[in-house]
Amino acid sequence: MLIASTMTAMSGAMVAPALPGIGAHFAESSEVLVKLVLTMPALVIAVCSPAVGYVADRIGRKRVLLASLVLYGLAGCSGALIDHIAVLLASRALLGVAVAGLLSVTLALIGDYFEHNRRARLLGLQGSFMSLGGVIFLNLGGALAAWSWRGPFLGYVAALALLPYAWRVLYEPAPRGHDPDAAVPHAPTPLGRVLMAYAMGLLCMLLFYMVPAQLPFLLDRAYQSSPVAIGVAVSGATVTAAGASFAYPRIAARLTVASSYALAMFLVGAGFALVSVAGSYAATAVGVAASGLGFGLLVPNTTSWLMRIAPEAVRGRVFGGFSSTFFLGQFLSPLAIAPLTLWLASLRAVYMAAALLCCLLAAAILIAAAIPASRPTRH
Repeated sequence: MLIASTMTAMSGAMVAPALPGIGAHFAESSEVLVKLVLTMPALVIAVCSPAVGYVADRIGRKRVLLASLVLYGLAGCSGALIDHIAVLLASRALLGVAVAGLLSVTLALIGDYFEHNRRARLLGLQGSFMSLGGVIFLNLGGALAAWSWRGPFLGYVAALALLPYAWRVLYEPAPRGHDPDAAVPHAPTPLGRVLMAYAMGLLCMLLFYMVPAQLPFLLDRAYQSSPVAIGVAVSGATVTAAGASFAYPRIAARLTVASSYALAMFLVGAGFALVSVAGSYAATAVGVAASGLGFGLLVPNTTSWLMRIAPEAVRGRVFGGFSSTFFLGQFLSPLAIAPLTLWLASLRAVYMAAALLCCLLAAAILIAAAIPASRPTRH
């Protein structure tokens, strides 16, 4: 499950360093279309995840995961053979269907297989694996992109290599009755809190995808950075996110849900502010790495909270909805940033605006949590 989780990060990380090369090859296409090569899977995930989660609850989570691995490998590798931007976007859409299955089912299976502190540790490890996978795939993608923009697409064959192992070791969970670390199995879903968790997942991805979708263009224009250098800088966020995710269980034991969110937003804001004012490649890379600390807390904090409040019987559907909003943020990120870049005149100004938003949100969360009537839920 941890290895399969890295495939969600791989879906975008592999091709991010190749964006300038893809843009050069499809020079007749707009820059927005080129960026959609990175984020098209996210749109499909946002649309398909609730249905995939429902299907997993009905026919079995293992079956959906195995089918997702097959589709992931075939759709991902096909990009290396495509020579039309519309067809390339279509192949990325099919990849999104596969990622929808992988993320929804792995999260549900963690809830099915583990309880209490083991579940918190697994969620932290999942965040670390996704982040470390991002580091590996970003740098591998950068190396392959230096050879050809088509090279990174070949890396998706890894899903097919994982398929036999997943078929052998995973099993379909049997109903446990009452899960002591979650809501009552047949209790109504607490819609208000679930929607709040969805909103945080959406915001997290809106901000996070400013790194792989926007930073390559900032580095290329400001410092004429190579694809390898771009991959190293972008991967800085995933390295630090892995460390923060690994430390998350210890942080969660000391902070409330709200305090963890506030800390994460402040770290992201500080990192983005440094990216905005940096005058060198090295300083920019440091800012990106600092923002990764916050992103490494945001994801496990949200999934852990959602795991606690989701009834067991509908966990697949709840996490299908989470996957939907989570990846909707990825898809919307470049679309939201494009008009901001025109309005604010530069990517640096956009990063500073995002930094101010993060700091304001951190302050608002702490103020709201301090109000006696709004008692925060502890991990």
